Amino acid sequence: MTKSVILVTKYLVVSKLYNNFAANFKQFTEMATKKHKLSTAEVIRNAEQIFHRLRWKYEIVVCPYCGSMHIRDYGNYHYKCNSCKNRFTDKTKTLMHGSKLSISTWLQAIYELSVDNMISDGTLAIKLGISINSAWLLHKKIQFSLPQDRYILEGIVAQDEMYVGGSLSNYHYSRKWKLLRDGHFVSSDETRYSKAALFSLNSSLKQPVFGMNDGKQIVLYALPNRLRKEYLYQLNKKHVAKGSITVSDESALYNEWEANTGCEIHMNNHHDNQYVTDDGYTSNRIENTFSWYKRGFGARITHCKYHQLYLNEFVFRYNNRELSTEDMFNVIVSNTIGKHVTYKQIREYNQLAGFKIRKKKHVGDLTIDDIKHMLQSGNVERIEQNGRVYTYRDMLKGLF
Repeated sequence: MTKSVILVTKYLVVSKLYNNFAANFKQFTEMATKKHKLSTAEVIRNAEQIFHRLRWKYEIVVCPYCGSMHIRDYGNYHYKCNSCKNRFTDKTKTLMHGSKLSISTWLQAIYELSVDNMISDGTLAIKLGISINSAWLLHKKIQFSLPQDRYILEGIVAQDEMYVGGSLSNYHYSRKWKLLRDGHFVSSDETRYSKAALFSLNSSLKQPVFGMNDGKQIVLYALPNRLRKEYLYQLNKKHVAKGSITVSDESALYNEWEANTGCEIHMNNHHDNQYVTDDGYTSNRIENTFSWYKRGFGARITHCKYHQLYLNEFVFRYNNRELSTEDMFNVIVSNTIGKHVTYKQIREYNQLAGFKIRKKKHVGDLTIDDIKHMLQSGNVERIEQNGRVYTYRDMLKGLF
């Protein structure tokens, strides 16, 4: 009798465990199917139908030039407006406007960016079957269509700054010495330089990024190398709701924060290993964001000029992390509508142009003897100082 009870009990326990596993597995399968409901093959096969559905709401074609609904359909997604007599297609007045790449190539690129958050331009070119130059321009146009202007943070907002770029210790000795010499950080006999000079040069080679995180959304902005408090005040007023609480470190940038922004601030003294205040406020939230960014995108940044575009892509992906692949794909495609970006706009793009960059600190003028010694050494051909150019030929002529 006892053995029968034990066997029945084991059978019931195993059955319950199996049923729970089957239910959990079914739920996991449904979630995975929902997360990746859209496939690459479907995007390529039905690219024009998908884009047409997202391009025109309720399947009503409207002239992108005058807004008229009196449209003549020539088939194959080509139209003519009966009011302004302009011809147009589904690609008109979008990121694809004037592009020789097909709609299927564009949508496949958007799908790959929706699925893979660290895809490079080289990998994108291989998957799309295009040149790396075309993949670079396509990627930049998509990043250009994802601005951060609409994000408003509220509640407890953690903020901090990070510096992205290679370390001076990884530079070759000759390259390091040239940068120090051109910056007038070396002594007149060119035999020594101080640790302070190395620190100053190392910081000048990095790109500052200011970030804010309220637990739901983030905002990241690339800033000029020499930070000013006014930049941070401007970004706080633009993206932080009134009455919010900000948490930061003990940096001097935040000494007059409450008076200039109207937001209450709590500081963590990281120098004394304090990462949580007595009231329970911490800025570790934004530190984690910086860590994710550096692991994912930081290694791919090759030019500070386009750094903000990578930040836009990362912020968009983070703030929409709860969306499925199909929903994120639809949102990115919808953002491309009504935004015609040219190659010239991408090449001339520079987010830092909107800031008034501070002049570098005056290191100290070289004396005439120092200039002659550097020219005689043969390591430098010309030296510019205070608007005047000194060359080896002029030295031989006795002009200085």
